[in-house]
Amino acid sequence: MTFLAPWWIGVAAIAALGVTMLHLITTRRPPVMLLPTARFVPGGEARAAARAARPTDLLLLLLRIAALMMLGIAFAHPMIRGRTTTTAHVVVLDRSRSAGPAAADSAHAIWRVGDGLVVFDSAARVVRGAASDSLRAIMPATAIAPRGSLSAALVAARYAARDVAPHADSVELVIISPVTDDELDAATAALVTGWPGRVRLIRPAAASRQLAQISLIDADANDDLAPAIDALNTESAARRERENSAGLAAPNREVRVIRASASPADSALARTGVTIVEWRRPDAAAGGPADGVWAGRTTLVAPLSRLALPTQGRVVARWSDGMSAAVESPIGTGCVRTVGIGVPIAGDVTLQPAFQSLAAELLAPCGGEVAADAASGAVAATLTRSGAPAPAAAFEDLSIPSPVAPWLIGASLLLLLSEWSVRRARPEASE
Repeated sequence: MTFLAPWWIGVAAIAALGVTMLHLITTRRPPVMLLPTARFVPGGEARAAARAARPTDLLLLLLRIAALMMLGIAFAHPMIRGRTTTTAHVVVLDRSRSAGPAAADSAHAIWRVGDGLVVFDSAARVVRGAASDSLRAIMPATAIAPRGSLSAALVAARYAARDVAPHADSVELVIISPVTDDELDAATAALVTGWPGRVRLIRPAAASRQLAQISLIDADANDDLAPAIDALNTESAARRERENSAGLAAPNREVRVIRASASPADSALARTGVTIVEWRRPDAAAGGPADGVWAGRTTLVAPLSRLALPTQGRVVARWSDGMSAAVESPIGTGCVRTVGIGVPIAGDVTLQPAFQSLAAELLAPCGGEVAADAASGAVAATLTRSGAPAPAAAFEDLSIPSPVAPWLIGASLLLLLSEWSVRRARPEASE
């Protein structure tokens, strides 16, 4: 038996100690003596308080202490558990654009029936009823997977731990992720520190980086997007050369930027794996008032205009008020991304570093650039905790009713009712 709120037992013990102290203070009736002058004393009942060397009315004291302790144990939420010494695992599996096939292989080697499983990319979900053979099928096609969020996965791991806690003695958290910079935020380290036991990190090989070859279709040389596209192609070529010299595969992903609405021919190309970016020109030559737009980790504030967007698709950029600024819809093995950001023709907005970073997010292959740089060893070390696995009782759900608590409360009420009959049967000299 385990107690999910054991502090109530301490509260009951303090209350029982107070009852015991009260039993050391007794009120007794003095002995009756007939005196000739007693008729001049006003009528009434005479009593005197005194300290006792030991508690009086031991039976009443025992009944009251037993009732208080039973109530304390009932409020402590006792749960009956079978005898077990097993350690369950909560496996947190990265299925984002940064994770390669090795991540599923590592999870397949660790996960056992009775363990918890959390898969995450930009969101996290608890997989219930998972089978060992289906772990590899959980991994999506890397080309269309979004970036990961370890913080979301660690929050979901708490719910997975609640599922496995009733059937295990302790719970260990196992994170399987290459841990790239774009998967971390300010809350990640704090969530790991808040886990009440051991946390193990397994870093499989990351997915191969997808480098984009961007082409601007049906546009003149003076197009306002041309400088950003040229800079991105130059950076991609330099990175490809470095990775090829290191023996790393650097597959190219074709990105076609069109300055009009996507045609059926564009949709057909998207089905073959091409990324179609529909970035229309604004109707007016100048943008609107200064507005902010956010994509990935980049924020741009400039005189921009808002263009119409489809109502369906994954949001890849947002305006400062939370409205969608760019959406992406998968088609076949590729996608069509519609950008609703009108860049003014006049001015130097497209030459700003913030616009270059924004363009890198909006002109990346489907799902974004795969993968971001791996986090350093010092950063990854903050995602581990040594020591013993977390006790299973730390994850038990207080909302689950205790099967024992109603019986304990009923027994304490019976003891309090029996006190009434004991008080009536006790000698009248003491109280």
